[in-house]
Amino acid sequence: MTEISKEKLNKFSLALSCGIFVFSILLFWLGLNLLKSEIFPHYYNPSKHVIVKQNPDTKEIYAWKDAEGKVYTQEDAQVKNFTWGITALLLIIMIFGTTVYNLIIKYYTKILIEKEPEPRRNYVARLQ
Repeated sequence: MTEISKEKLNKFSLALSCGIFVFSILLFWLGLNLLKSEIFPHYYNPSKHVIVKQNPDTKEIYAWKDAEGKVYTQEDAQVKNFTWGITALLLIIMIFGTTVYNLIIKYYTKILIEKEPEPRRNYVARLQ
């Protein structure tokens, strides 16, 4: 690769990584809202739940209830598994971002190499 192509690849790589980073933050935010509302509905949500028991000093919430009157605690299976859901979401986003980054960089590198002029090759037959 020529120096100009390397410089173009470095600039494109930086812009692509910033774009994927911003897109990953957006995906994480959307995924987190989906996890809270659809997959783990028992997890505490101030717009849907009312606090039943709370530590007055630390403000830690021990129990809350929904509109139907069902009480949930930290020991509820959905509440315990919420952290695993977030971990899985982060891993999926990281694998997705890394894969997309590598595929796009490989494709852009091929484009840059194809656009480069062919080097002059002075072939001299070897005399024996």
